[in-house]
Amino acid sequence: MISDLFFGYNTISFESCFTQLFTEHIFGGSEISLLLVMAYDCYVAICKPLHYLVIMSQRVCVVLLVLSCIGGFLHSIIQLSSIHGHPFCGPNVTDHFMCDMFPLLKLICTETYIIGIFLVADGGMICSFVFLLLLISYGDILHSLKKLSQEGR
Repeated sequence: MISDLFFGYNTISFESCFTQLFTEHIFGGSEISLLLVMAYDCYVAICKPLHYLVIMSQRVCVVLLVLSCIGGFLHSIIQLSSIHGHPFCGPNVTDHFMCDMFPLLKLICTETYIIGIFLVADGGMICSFVFLLLLISYGDILHSLKKLSQEGR
């Protein structure tokens, strides 16, 4: 992007756009999964401190890390496979400095209403599910801290 600003070359190929979208979604999906893993780690450390080393062994930490990467990869594949096979037509120009899903969706020739709803539902479902699990985790942490005595806190 910086070289494009210096040289005035402000076009991107579809392959580069899809690579940028894939990278954006894999890192975003992995990041939100890691946030959930960190909340679980915090839950185990606060609510079950004597069992922490048994529950959160190195093997479990590696498995949770790999699962968060797989979750980000699957999210990215689902998002990109929904628009990859469709034909693009029109001016093939978007007024954005980076490649994003919904401006790219406007360039598809076929009907995109159903695809747009699917993309929003997929992202919304993942965010809602993770947010609900975060609320449960931190709610349980706060509930367990409320039960402790003054000296225990």
